Parts: sequence; C-alpha cells; structure tokens
Amino acid sequence: MSELSRFMNESKMRCFLNNARKLRMRFILLALAILSLYLFISYILLEVWFVKSGQKTKSTPMSVSLTYVTVHVDLKGTPLKLSYLESLLPLMKENGVNSLLMEYEDMFPYEGKLANLSAENCYKKPELESFIYKALKVGIEVIPLVQTFGHLEYALKLEEFKHLREEVLYPDSICPSKRETMVFLAHMIGQIMDFHNSIRTLRYIHVGCDEVFHINKCQHCLKRDLVDMDIFLHHVKTLSDVMKSQYSDTTLLIWDDMLRGIKPGEWDYIEGLENVQPVCWDYGTEIQISHANLFKYHKKFQHLWISTAFKGADGRTATFPDLRNRFMNTYSWMNMISNYKFGGESQVYNFRGVILTGWSRYSHMDAPCELLPVAIPSLILNLMVIQKFKSGVTTDEGSDFLEDFFNKYLGTEMIQSLKCVIDIDNFDNSECEFDGKQLYEVLKAYTTISGNLDDIFNDDKLGLKYVEFYSKLNLINKNIMSNHSTLVVKYLKDIMNIENCLAKEMSKYYESEFVVEYVNYKISPIKKKLQRLLNIYDVVNNVSTWTRRSKNNNSFAVT
Repeated sequence: MSELSRFMNESKMRCFLNNARKLRMRFILLALAILSLYLFISYILLEVWFVKSGQKTKSTPMSVSLTYVTVHVDLKGTPLKLSYLESLLPLMKENGVNSLLMEYEDMFPYEGKLANLSAENCYKKPELESFIYKALKVGIEVIPLVQTFGHLEYALKLEEFKHLREEVLYPDSICPSKRETMVFLAHMIGQIMDFHNSIRTLRYIHVGCDEVFHINKCQHCLKRDLVDMDIFLHHVKTLSDVMKSQYSDTTLLIWDDMLRGIKPGEWDYIEGLENVQPVCWDYGTEIQISHANLFKYHKKFQHLWISTAFKGADGRTATFPDLRNRFMNTYSWMNMISNYKFGGESQVYNFRGVILTGWSRYSHMDAPCELLPVAIPSLILNLMVIQKFKSGVTTDEGSDFLEDFFNKYLGTEMIQSLKCVIDIDNFDNSECEFDGKQLYEVLKAYTTISGNLDDIFNDDKLGLKYVEFYSKLNLINKNIMSNHSTLVVKYLKDIMNIENCLAKEMSKYYESEFVVEYVNYKISPIKKKLQRLLNIYDVVNNVSTWTRRSKNNNSFAVT
C-alpha cells in the first residue's frame, strides 16, 4: 500500500472515530436530558398525587386531629416575669393549649461548669419549678427547647466555649466532630432533663437543629470526608443515641428545615431515629412545604408536627405582628392538613401536634421584635382557628371558603373573648380588651410619631434633613428656623412622654434589664436626633455675622 493510501485510510479512520465520539457524546447528553425530564415530570406527578390523595371539596366536612396544641415562649434576652406567664395559663387553657415550648436559652439556671451560660438575671430554680407545677395543675405540660447545633450564640460567644465553634468568627454553629462537643451538649441537656424530670418525667424535649449556617467547614469535619447532610444526620443520630441511653422515656423534637434537601433514599442508611420527630415549620400566608417532603418524613419518622407563628415572623424589628398574615398562616396550615391522606394510603393521617411560635428575637444577637403582651390578640385568634378545625368545619358549596370560615366561626368568638370586632378586611385590634392593651396603645403612639417624623425629615419643603450639614457652614435660613424649633420641641416632648409610659407599662411584664434595653432601642435614636437639632438651633440662633463665601469647593467637604 502506498504512503498516500495509508494516509487516506488513517484519515478516514480518525474521522470515523471522531464522528463516533461525537455521536456517543450526543447520545449521553440526550439520555441525561431525557432522564432529567423524567425525574422532573415524576416529581410533579408525585406532588399532584399527594395533593389529590388528600384533596377536599368545599362542601366536605374538614377536621384535624392534633394531640398537642403548643405555644412557644421565646425567652432569648427577653425575660418575662413568671407571674405574667402564670396569669396567661387559664386563658391559654380555655383556648385549647395543652403544652408550652419554653425556649430558655440563657434564662435557665445552669450550674457548675455551665454556670456562665446563664444570664445574670436568669430564673431561679424554685420560681421556675413553681411555674411548671402551676402549668401542670391547669393541664399544660412544659416542653423545654435547648439548641444543639445552630443558634448557640449564647454559649459559643463565651471565651470558654469559643473552641467549640465550627468557624472561629461565627458563634452560632457548633462543631459536631469534636468529642468535647457531645460532652458539652450532654451536660447541658442533662441539667435541663434532670430539673424537669424531678417535677414530672418529660415526654418531649426540643433540641432545635434549625438554621445551621456553618456546617462542614472546620478541619475536624472535613477530615470525615462526608457531605453536609451526612454530617447533620450523624449529629442528630448521636443526640438520639445519647437520649435513648439516658432518658429513654423522652422523645426528641427537631425543626425540619435542614432535612428538606434530602432526596428519598439518601438517608436509608441512618437507623435509630425512632425517638426523633420533626416539626415542619412554615410562616407564610400560603404553605410552601412540599407534599413530597412530608411523605419523605412520614416514611422515616413515627410522628410529624407542624408549626405556625403568631408573632416574630413579620420582620426582625417589627413592633406588632401582622394580624392578617398570622391568621392566614395558621388557616393555611389547618386547611392543608385537614382530612390529610398520604399518597397510596386510605387512612387520614393525624399530625402529632402544632406549635405556635412566638419569636422574641431572630437570634441571640438580634434586636427584639414583637413583645408577647401586645401579641395576645394574634395568639387568641390563631388558637381559635385551630380549635375550630379540631371540632370540624364545613361551608356551603361555591362560597369563598376563607371569608365564609372567618364570618361563620370567628366573629362571635372574638367579640366574646377580646370584646372587639375584627373582620377579614380590617385586622385592627385597637378596640380589643386584653392584658397588654395599655402597652399596645403606647407602642401605637410611638409608631405614629416615628412615622410622622420620617415624613417630616424627608419633606423637602421643610428641609430638615439638610440642617445638620448646612449648620456646619453657618448657612441656615433663620426665618424658618423658629418654626423648625417649635416643631422639634413639640415632638421631643411627645417622645419623652412615650419613653416614660413605655418603661412603666413594660415593667408589668418584663424584668428591668430588658425594659431599659427595649426603651432605649426604640426611643433613643429619635430622641437623640431631635436633641441634636435643638442644639444646632441654639448655636445658630446666636450667630449674627457670617464669613464671605469661599470659591474653594473643598470648604463644602464637611465631616
């Protein structure tokens, strides 16, 4: 064969092989695309299957079965007086509450090597014990909540526990791979368990495990060569094993958000979670938790819980809960789980319980949000929604179910309970009567003044927002300054009056340290701004001569 022929044959072979490789690659890509489409369609069909399996018509009697109706009491840096909490027990019981989820954080009186975990104004054991006995006497059990993975700032911020952080600069997440971590957590859980068990054996303890923002980052974790989800699941499994070995009568509750990304089958290797029950939380007006996730939990855990929010879900610095949003959140949950059936099952599924969360801060390091006393109307309204669904609700075919439900089941009850009329288009509890009404009125006055001042400072006709800058240049129109100062004096007097009233009203419900914090947090920025303006006016008022305007633009670079 000639060189030319050999070259031609080799070229044809290379061309054939290249075409074959391209064809194979196209086939692989096509197969992956078909597989992805198949998985997507399967997921959609699975969701539809779950929805249809529990689908209800408007004329269907709807009901839920919830063994536990639990109110969350968040004590993170907001030490409520236990006498106030005691006064709420009968009201809660009347509205169907049979358990409290007490998130002690640093308000629990830890002892020994853990003593520094407690705030200096933490509860004393005798008073806490007395409160729990009184709760049990009216038929309300206490479930403690102690964080064991994320949200551990109150412990990891301390120098003595700094070495347990997953990332050195972030005190919220603990490293699950250090032996010292489990010793620390076991000790912390042990003190809470022993205290509660001395009063009554705990059926449940909530161990958090939500929003672990830093996971699988340190060298100890990376050496395990596990994905984030495996790290998380192994930690929960270890907690479960510790509890089973020492407190076999107690079941662990965990928030579910860290579990949502697990695909079916990915956690089949994890055994021994029989004493763990997830709490599925969603605080939106329309529930976004997928039926597929609920089904996944259903196959893994013995019982499922759900969680709504009656406060603490409308903004990190909110002053009041959004009553309409909170009602819609609870209503949407109840509507979703009523007569609920998992795909392929004929029996209605009974969720174990509902937790109505009432966050006081989004984290240990955040500013406080809504106060509990001003959120009582929201709490009562949402408890009423749950009780109506537990009793069973029906509505006429073709009606607007939400409006029909509200008018039919809640109007009269709200009048009887809170002496106020709330309709679905006007969620204003200004006319309601409840312990906390005076505090509500003071904070309402505060929000009004705060809003008015924002409008005034942003009004270009008044020019108040430029006063501080131009005062340093001695360029203020003295003809309008007197009007400004009169307005500022009026608002300063009003805000100082609110400051005194707020401190007085809050003292009925909270310990003094938090009263001082909250009053300063709300009032000081406004008061300082107004006082600064008055000081400027005092200085400018004494100016009678001005310097020649400079042509040097740098003179306007005021610091």
